[in-house]
Amino acid sequence: MRVWGLAVMGLLASSKPVASLAGTATSKLSTRMHRQPWSPPQSSPYSSSLHRYGRQHPDQLRGGPRPPRRKGQGEGQANHKRRGWAPLHLQARSSAREEVREEGALKHGADLGAQQGGLREAKARLKRKVDSFRNVLASALFAFAVAMAAPTQPVGLSGQPISPAANVFTLRPAEAILSNPNAGMARSATAALRRAVPVVNDKVGGIQTDLEKAQYLLRFPNRKPWSQMATIASQSLSKLELDKSAVMAGVPKENVEDANQAVKKISDALDKMQISLAAQDSDRTATYLSRALQGTSELEMLQCPKLPYTIPPIYSKLPRLQGRATLRMHVANTGSPIDVILDGYSAPLTAGNFVENVKEGIYEGSKIAVTDKTTVFVRPSKAVDKAQTPLEVRLKDEFLPDYRQGLDVTNGDYPALPLSIYGAVAMVHGSDDTLNAPAEFFIYKFDRASMGGLGGLSFEEGQFSVFGYVTEDSRDALEALRDGSGIEKIEILKGEERLVIPA
Repeated sequence: MRVWGLAVMGLLASSKPVASLAGTATSKLSTRMHRQPWSPPQSSPYSSSLHRYGRQHPDQLRGGPRPPRRKGQGEGQANHKRRGWAPLHLQARSSAREEVREEGALKHGADLGAQQGGLREAKARLKRKVDSFRNVLASALFAFAVAMAAPTQPVGLSGQPISPAANVFTLRPAEAILSNPNAGMARSATAALRRAVPVVNDKVGGIQTDLEKAQYLLRFPNRKPWSQMATIASQSLSKLELDKSAVMAGVPKENVEDANQAVKKISDALDKMQISLAAQDSDRTATYLSRALQGTSELEMLQCPKLPYTIPPIYSKLPRLQGRATLRMHVANTGSPIDVILDGYSAPLTAGNFVENVKEGIYEGSKIAVTDKTTVFVRPSKAVDKAQTPLEVRLKDEFLPDYRQGLDVTNGDYPALPLSIYGAVAMVHGSDDTLNAPAEFFIYKFDRASMGGLGGLSFEEGQFSVFGYVTEDSRDALEALRDGSGIEKIEILKGEERLVIPA
């Protein structure tokens, strides 16, 4: 059926417009009407009466005897022709014919104009009807072709086809919000982790927002707004240099030196970015812009070393990660390790539980299960006697995460850590969808082209506790994972001191 649909679309694109047929028909009708031109009558009522009068009074009609020829005049050339003289009956006959001819021509012109006006109006009506019918027919054929050429049913996390109820082609029209390209979702792990840091300093948050706007403008394919990006870079640099005390506000004393280094990193990147913008060099501008954004993220983390909110009392006994941590997973036969950044700002309980599992060594010797090359599952080889953790999803632009309830992305509820990013790390569901398994997790190798629904998002977006991402440098190692590979060990590279285990 997909072949039939594509064939109909091709036929619709290449067929001759129906309106041209109408134009051909009307042109033939017009040609038929103008094929016989008008000619004046061959006889006139004046001609017979003048003929009879001329036979009865020849001298009067002829104007008397003809004048003699002039000397030297050519043979056969009469003086009356030279002086414009002609017999009266010929002058009267010619005048009568001219009057009849003019009267008939005027009458015929009026009739012909009326006929042509009616023809144009009828032709316009016919063209409007044909165009309307053609549009309706084209819409129907295009809808039929799209339905017939629809792609196959998508797959979910487990690699199994998604049920028809969740298929993109059965969604309600209100769910088309996901097709908006400006939905505000981060499309890379770097952007997601940068935006997930709570903003406690409005000055730094404003600089980051402006630089992200410049990053968006830089993606324009043709005419890039160089002057607008240059203005953003200049204003951001002025905020850093002229109001540095406000930028550094909120930094703990032990982090002041590192914060100064972060500010210098941002300033140097903006200086070089201005030079690249003046030269309209897209590659160098993107490099320095990314470096400046990385500096703002580092500064924000230094200003927020702990969670800016309180864990609900019902979960106060669970371990939590206050901030960021970096882990390294060593897998047999991969050649290189896989680094993972955990985000305790968005999922403190989930990330804290995972770090605790790593410290206890429950993942050593575990086997990896790769499902349909889209998901890497890790199930501990040892028995784990731990309580389940609640489903933990933080809404974008919010401080506190939501517990034991997923997000409805069709209503514009987007998570701070999207699942729809390659290398997302999340916990498997527990006994129900509102709980997380105590130790089983998966790495989602999301591909927007083949696995994305409306708006390029996963069908399971907002339904899992995402607590980190595989780094960009470990992408090749993640692709090298094979079903049945064993985990040798997982070590904590940075952030172990941020793990808090209540007594």
